[in-house]
This record gives sequence, structure tokens and C-alpha cells, in this order.
Amino acid sequence: MATPIEDTVPEVSDDVDVSELAEIVDELTTMNSDDWSTVAENGVAGGATIEFAFSAPNEETAHGLLEGIRDDLGYAATASEPEGELDDWTVRGTTPEVAVTQPGLAEWVRRLAAYGLDQDGCVLDGWALLID
Repeated sequence: MATPIEDTVPEVSDDVDVSELAEIVDELTTMNSDDWSTVAENGVAGGATIEFAFSAPNEETAHGLLEGIRDDLGYAATASEPEGELDDWTVRGTTPEVAVTQPGLAEWVRRLAAYGLDQDGCVLDGWALLID
């Protein structure tokens, strides 16, 4: 049995601004193309892999987040430099195969967004279910 997705990310730190976190989670909920219906339609009862992306304000912060994602969370991740002058650094990652439930997915999004904020203000930009 795969690990529940929400158990792959630590609890929200007391250092995270709760109102900023709520704003990010609300935006993700509104704009994310994948939601629970997408997950449910693709039959993830045995487990699923989720990809995600963060924006980071600079190279040092991006590499710090990258290391944390790999070392703390055990996820695969890469960092890439901005494509233009106005862009941020991007950190992309994927979870291992995890068990996904509707409340678990919602909690994972909240905790992952908080994890990024706790890493010098990195913002979770989105997530998507990887379908084979």
C-alpha cells in the first residue's frame, strides 16, 4: 500500500503566514486544471504520482527549496533558471507513488504550499496528476 499523500509533507510550520497560505491555496483551488474529479476519473485507488511546480525569487532560494524537496520530502525535483528578465526560478518535482484521497489531496496541497512559503517565500504554482 502506498503512503498517504498528506503524510509525505510535514505539518504547517508556525512561521508560515496563515492568511498568505490561505490565499495561495484558494488560487490553486480556483485555477488548477486537475481537481478531485480528474483524480477520481483516472482510478488512482492503488496509488498515483503527482507533479508540481514552485516559483522561487532567486537562484539561492531555488536551490535551497530543491534540496529540501529532495532531502526532506524524498521527492524527485529539478530547478531551472528564469526564461526571461521578469520570470522567477522554477522548481519542478514529482511525488513517489502515493495513496490519494480527496481530503488527503487537499491537505497535501495546503502543506506543500506552506512548505514552499517556509523556504524563503517560494510559491506553489500548481500541481497535476501524472497519468500513464
